[in-house]
Amino acid sequence: MILAGLDIASTTGLAILDGDKAITATWKAPKRKGYVFGDDEKKNIDPLHSGQIGCSFEDYLRSWLVDNRVEYVAIEQPLRSDAKRKKTTVDTSSRFAGNAIKTEVVPITSMATIYRLYGLSFLALSVCARFGIPARMVNQSEWRKAFLGNGSPKDAKQAAVAQCKRLGIAFSSVDACEAIGVAWWLRGELFPQRFAAADSLFNLPPTPDGRSATASG
Repeated sequence: MILAGLDIASTTGLAILDGDKAITATWKAPKRKGYVFGDDEKKNIDPLHSGQIGCSFEDYLRSWLVDNRVEYVAIEQPLRSDAKRKKTTVDTSSRFAGNAIKTEVVPITSMATIYRLYGLSFLALSVCARFGIPARMVNQSEWRKAFLGNGSPKDAKQAAVAQCKRLGIAFSSVDACEAIGVAWWLRGELFPQRFAAADSLFNLPPTPDGRSATASG
């Protein structure tokens, strides 16, 4: 059974798990070529550029799914639009140290990025629906726990790279390594009795070439 994982963003990682074989790919959004309506547009979502990104992504994904004969798809859930984080800033003009350090709550990411992530995820689900391919969404902490053994690693991207190297999986980009993790989670969900969790494999000692003792999962 051919399973696919998608880590969707302006640079999207795509991965295939077909038995013991893993294949990755990377799609990159077209770059902006300027602002049609002037500098004021820089402050807002660029409709023209967003549309170009959507068309490029949909065309690529349609071909990729067909060429690889994908049967099931898992997609990382986009970030919540209301997610916040604490930001600490230092006012260098302040004469008093106590007033110089300020903490404020700000959005994790910009509205333009949120808009793009939600839009591309929706397009991916639409493409899957047109082809009759069952698709599932997965929170990043879930696939990370299944693939990395830790739902909240300090540097998830580099941890995913290290795990792919450990398994002997060739990859096209860091984002593709995360897509492998998404596909790995899907395989465990569909065949829980057949495939061991990734973290149990990574407890095995590495072989002399740096790969794990087994790459089959």
